[in-house]
Amino acid sequence: MTQVERGQGMPGSFTNQIVGLVRFSYPALNGFTRVPADLGDLRAQLYDPARLARRFHLFEHLTLPSLHAQTDADFQVLFVIGTDLPEPARDRLQAAIAPLVGARIVALEPMQHYQATQNAFAGRRDAGASHLTSFRLDDDDALDRGFIARLRATAAALVPIAADRPLVIGANRGFFLRQTPGGNELFDVVEKLPLGIGLAMVAPRASGENIFRRNHRLLPQFYRTFTDTETPAFIRAIHPDNDSEPHGSGVDHAMTEGQIAAAIAAHFPFTMAQLKSL
Repeated sequence: MTQVERGQGMPGSFTNQIVGLVRFSYPALNGFTRVPADLGDLRAQLYDPARLARRFHLFEHLTLPSLHAQTDADFQVLFVIGTDLPEPARDRLQAAIAPLVGARIVALEPMQHYQATQNAFAGRRDAGASHLTSFRLDDDDALDRGFIARLRATAAALVPIAADRPLVIGANRGFFLRQTPGGNELFDVVEKLPLGIGLAMVAPRASGENIFRRNHRLLPQFYRTFTDTETPAFIRAIHPDNDSEPHGSGVDHAMTEGQIAAAIAAHFPFTMAQLKSL
């Protein structure tokens, strides 16, 4: 079954559909922290040509290559945009994602953030799957090569614990790529709480829930949560266009330059030099 994994040796029938969601300058009516409340001002800021050029630069050189590099290609990604995203930007996005199997643009009118994600996922739910594993990714961050494969295996292992309710799978180890006046700084982090990058929810299809249900830092208060502190799973870009104020919540700068370079080469489709010059 395309895009669906059938579980083996589990009570009942477990079939898992994996779908990611990337918001690409979508003008949601809530959920922002550093943008105007007025919809007209919000659109003007999100669609500013200079800002869009910066977003595309990171998306095309960081986010998209990490999706292409997945060792398990059996997943979908939804790119949520506003219906009024300028046509040149929409055409460029469509061309960029065209080679990625399972990639789809979902154009929506402005609405509350969670409702928008619900609408996006609703249109892609597989009626033959017992569970939807939804994951989130920003358009300026990256996932490690083994993310989808590891997510699939982890979901299959954990679903027997809570097959009838949602559970969350996160990755707490990764790297921050910080833009500084003197050049990019790349350093390691191990977070105390899940970041939004690659954060996933395995939910019974009938529940209708997805990973955007609650703030990513609050998810362990409401759901059974598994976090991996072993695998370097993400690269988070830190730059002036970030909506939230990026900061680590755990251990950082514990690795040497050589260790970071080796980990990047082993887990991501980049070199340390490429990231520092991005």
